[in-house]
Amino acid sequence: MKAIITDLDGTILPQGENISTSTLHTLEQLGAEGIIRIIATGRTLFAARKFLPDNFPIDYLIFSSGAGIMRWADKKILAAHHLKPEEARYIADYLWNYNINFTIQQEIPDNHYFYYTDIYPRHTDYQRRVEKFQEFGTVIQQTSEIKTAATQVILILEPIQIKLIEKIKTDLSRFSVIRSTSPFDHKAIWLEIYPPGINKGSTCQELLRLLNLTGLDCAGLGNDYNDVDFLDICGQAYLVQNAPERLKPHYKSVASDRNNGFTEFIRKTFDTWGRGFCV
Repeated sequence: MKAIITDLDGTILPQGENISTSTLHTLEQLGAEGIIRIIATGRTLFAARKFLPDNFPIDYLIFSSGAGIMRWADKKILAAHHLKPEEARYIADYLWNYNINFTIQQEIPDNHYFYYTDIYPRHTDYQRRVEKFQEFGTVIQQTSEIKTAATQVILILEPIQIKLIEKIKTDLSRFSVIRSTSPFDHKAIWLEIYPPGINKGSTCQELLRLLNLTGLDCAGLGNDYNDVDFLDICGQAYLVQNAPERLKPHYKSVASDRNNGFTEFIRKTFDTWGRGFCV
């Protein structure tokens, strides 16, 4: 094993808590062993750095579900993938017809700035997201107001709209449409739309090529649907216990995010490769 890839929220960062001392110690030991440490999160760069101090013990951060890569040591952005302005407007025009509010996150590294719609009744989780980041938002009344390239489009579906997921994926198949669970209420279904071919897995592979590694050199730990793309390229793949039940039959399991599942994941991975790991 030469690298590990882990999600952030719900994997090493429990809701409403800090990253545990055990997890931090494990990450530090991995660095001492020469193991490359990669976080692959759905958070924007801005939102991730709110929880990850400059000296956090990782080597690379993949953020916005694969839209960007940052080398952590010097905070250099190694890759940034965007939707062209006309692509963002095309997606917005499509969603406008389905009574779905959405946000359009602007360009990296400032993709915490966003356009948003407020023309339909707000899903409570959508309202929570807009209010939380209100200082960075610009409301739009028509798609022609979208002037910049975009990192992603985010929509949060009402229960009655869940049946639209496969239709949206089909109709927008030229783009990468990724399902995830809300990091706010851990229940609402989000769909995130990215440039073609972009997801956590493809960007992990992009980074691994830069490092002259392959997925077989890696072990991965996740907790949600948007982690599947990188878990499926890893030589060893695990889920924390708090992952959705539908995913659990497909991966090995460790303890929950609140019970130091990350450290258990590392122990089991080292055992699989025939090495001990003491914490």
